[in-house]
Amino acid sequence: FVLPFSHQSHQNQGSTLPPIVAAGCMDGSVVMAGFQAGVSGLTAKLLKLSEEIKFTKYIKNLCWSPTAPLLAVASADGMVIIYKVVLSSSSFNLDEVVLEVTVDEKLHLSGTVETLCFTGDGRSLVCYVRDTPYLSHFNIEKDYEHTKTNLNKTSGDGVCGGFGDHVSFAVMDMAMSPNNKYIALATDKSRNIVIDSVSGKQIRNLYGHTNDGFSNPKIGWSKNGQYVFGNTQEDGSVCVWDVASAKIVKRLEGHKNPIRSMYSSRITDTLVTTSFDKNVKIWLN
Repeated sequence: FVLPFSHQSHQNQGSTLPPIVAAGCMDGSVVMAGFQAGVSGLTAKLLKLSEEIKFTKYIKNLCWSPTAPLLAVASADGMVIIYKVVLSSSSFNLDEVVLEVTVDEKLHLSGTVETLCFTGDGRSLVCYVRDTPYLSHFNIEKDYEHTKTNLNKTSGDGVCGGFGDHVSFAVMDMAMSPNNKYIALATDKSRNIVIDSVSGKQIRNLYGHTNDGFSNPKIGWSKNGQYVFGNTQEDGSVCVWDVASAKIVKRLEGHKNPIRSMYSSRITDTLVTTSFDKNVKIWLN
């Protein structure tokens, strides 16, 4: 499954949306769990939803908006649905709360969405559809108006060799930079790319790791935007690239098997990694 946390800044009927994890499952369903701190420690429980979230195929990816109570869910059936999630009341009791879930928008895309993310200001949703040479941008403030940025754009004004429609890689993961100006892309061709979030022009190409079509490429940013984190299928290390030089400046070693997923916090400069060795590690800068 995929397990992103909600952002606590969301305003819901006069209160903030509490910490919630949304889990996308292999049967096409999405479940949500809430967390509450008490005298005995942290308590977690699956929450009741006003409407079942169910797709015809398994969930590929999902993400929360950083500025609004919106959850975007992508399925292997080519659908992306954006849900609005709010509390049914001002109080948050794990045993009683019901999350009101309504559909904000349905997006019918041409193929499987491998990855998606909201921009840092929450105004747009960015998706990558497999076997396409572009990113799809959906402007939430303009009724999800659809625009595309070509992934073959070089640092100049044109595309690589004029092959604008050529697909040479698949984007398997993406992350918006802390300043919202760049998107880091993890591909299945042992190549990570930093692009301009507006024009789509390639800013940096990051090499030195190995990830092919049978791997699980993941990517993230440091809090200050100076570094990009990525995994490699060769071992359990985290590759740390200096964006300015496009070189690997450090490898964080600790996992015995390749990394399955990673999450980089914009608040605490903390990196969390999960591995096929069944361990979770927290890295502090």
